[in-house]
Amino acid sequence: MKITIRRSDLIRITEYAISQQPDEACGLIGGVDREDGVREIRKVYLLTNTDHTNEHFTIDPREQLASIKDMRAEGISPLGNWHSHPETPSRPSEEDKRMANDSRASYLILSLAAKDPVLNAFHVEGPPEARSVRKEELIILEDVEFEELKAEDKEVADFTVTDTIDITDVTCPITFVKTKVALEELDEGDILQVHINDGEPIQNVPRSVKEEGHEVLRIDNNEDGTFELFIRKVGD
Repeated sequence: MKITIRRSDLIRITEYAISQQPDEACGLIGGVDREDGVREIRKVYLLTNTDHTNEHFTIDPREQLASIKDMRAEGISPLGNWHSHPETPSRPSEEDKRMANDSRASYLILSLAAKDPVLNAFHVEGPPEARSVRKEELIILEDVEFEELKAEDKEVADFTVTDTIDITDVTCPITFVKTKVALEELDEGDILQVHINDGEPIQNVPRSVKEEGHEVLRIDNNEDGTFELFIRKVGD
């Protein structure tokens, strides 16, 4: 089965998982099973791990019930759950397999063990003593095409850069996480200059910044595989 998840939702669960370290983070995924066989995740839920450990998780039952009610209100269905592995790879542990009791569900595992987070999706079925695990194809969808952003015809006045960061040493979604942290340290109206790689980083970070309510002033191509992204902070 193919599963799709929006880049912005991947960023949300990654940020939440990082904030919950060293414990495992967890939540639910809701969406639809399309007629073409694709499972489309339309909403992710960031919930409390009542176990408070880095080895397993239990979703807070009250939060789980509230999430299911929200899915019904949104016209979507429960598709499974997600959780993080702070120190181990993105694959089901024996405990994960033991607790995977719904053969219709998709189980997303986000590993934070390496420098760059890794998200995979799995299908688990069979009796508890002989679980069968199959990796599912996970497709990350961009919320807004980068070409649309570059095509915007915007008059930009002269400005003075307040701070500069270099994120060419990391990949998505950590690129946005570092940019967001840098913006949080600035005052409203300050300008952040971001030295950023071509490809996914320059496609995704400007979009995510705009979704946060900030203003993308300019994107300069350095013609060496990197860009300079200029962002004005909006709000506190």
